[in-house]
Parts: sequence; structure tokens; C-alpha cells
Amino acid sequence: MSTVKHIIFDFDGTLADTWPVMYMAVAGVFRRHDSREITIEDIYAVAGPTELQIIERHLQNRDQVEQAINEFLSDYEQHHDELVERSESIVELLAALRKAGFGLALFTGKSRRTLDISLEKLGWETKFDHIITGDDVEKRKPSAEGIHRILDKLGWSREHTIFVGDSNDDMQAGQEAEVRTFAAQWMSIVQDKHYRTQPERIFSDVDDFRAFVLSQA
Repeated sequence: MSTVKHIIFDFDGTLADTWPVMYMAVAGVFRRHDSREITIEDIYAVAGPTELQIIERHLQNRDQVEQAINEFLSDYEQHHDELVERSESIVELLAALRKAGFGLALFTGKSRRTLDISLEKLGWETKFDHIITGDDVEKRKPSAEGIHRILDKLGWSREHTIFVGDSNDDMQAGQEAEVRTFAAQWMSIVQDKHYRTQPERIFSDVDDFRAFVLSQA
């Protein structure tokens, strides 16, 4: 089995437990502008497009889309600190991987604007070599376009790169990209706990994943 030199991470549900603030902000928009209540399962059902695209595509009150998006971004930023915990285990994971010499990249379906808010709020010292968001691809997950773009940009080989995510779409994207793919189920909210495309391994503990990856280097 090839050694691991590079790691591509998903973001929501993998590195940050952002579903609570995302749901609060999206639900508020639909409540105010469409007078309808949506559940987090409703959002899971349409997940794939960025949060902003979900509002743009599904808000029934069409003349208020722009206002709704601005309100979503404001709510997302305003309530981020109270609803998203800064996991010290993730901070330590990223720092340890960087110290060990791993290349680190991020492939997320989030919009660039919401990702920038989250990264600023979380204040991680470890930076990524390259980031691909939902705004940067023509085909969203489960397409592997984002993984391909990262590999091409950084010159990483598939045999030495792994992808880590939490959703069915992540598992399918990793398989399509022909990279070793692992499932993270260590956050309080995980988008999918059962996978149509099976990952190589499922991790429920960040420290177990860190030990495993370091052993693969």
C-alpha cells in the first residue's frame, strides 16, 4: 500500500461542526421570506450546491433572493461563535500533520464567502496548500472535479493522496478520483452515517485518525 504524503479534507462535518449555524441561518431566511419552516433534513436533501445557491434556487419569494442571501451571510457570521465549537482536536490534528510534512488541501461544497467567515472565526494557525469551494467547480460533489483540480494544481499523485469526508457525496467523489477515501464520523452532526460507496475505513475519533495517518507516512 502506498505511503500517504498528501491529505484533502472536506470541511463541513469533517473539520468543523458548522451544520448548526448553517441550519439556523438558512432556516431563518425561509421562515422570514417564505413563511415556511424547514428541517435540517430538508437541507441535507438539497445539499450539494453552496448555501447561497440553495437559497437562490429554492426561495419561493423570488424578488427577495438577494436580500435573503445578505441576511443569511450576516446571520452566519453573527452566530458562528456561539454555534460552532473550535475543536482543539482538529487544531492539534492539522498542526501535527503539517509538522510531519503532509500536504494539506481543502475541497468543500461551501461558498467561498461562508468558508472565509468560518476560517477567520476558527482561527487555525495551520494553512492549506490549496482550497477548492463550491464556487470554484462546474460540477459539484459527488463529482471529483474539485479533487482533480487540487491534484493538478499541486502536482500531487493519486497514489500518495487521501481524501477525508463525512457524506455519501464525499465517498463517491473520492472513489471517482481514484484516491484512498476515509470517512470522518467524529463530529456531533454527521451528514451521512451509512454509505452507498464504502470508504476504506470509518473513523469516529480524531486522535485515532491522526495515529493511523502518521503510521502510513
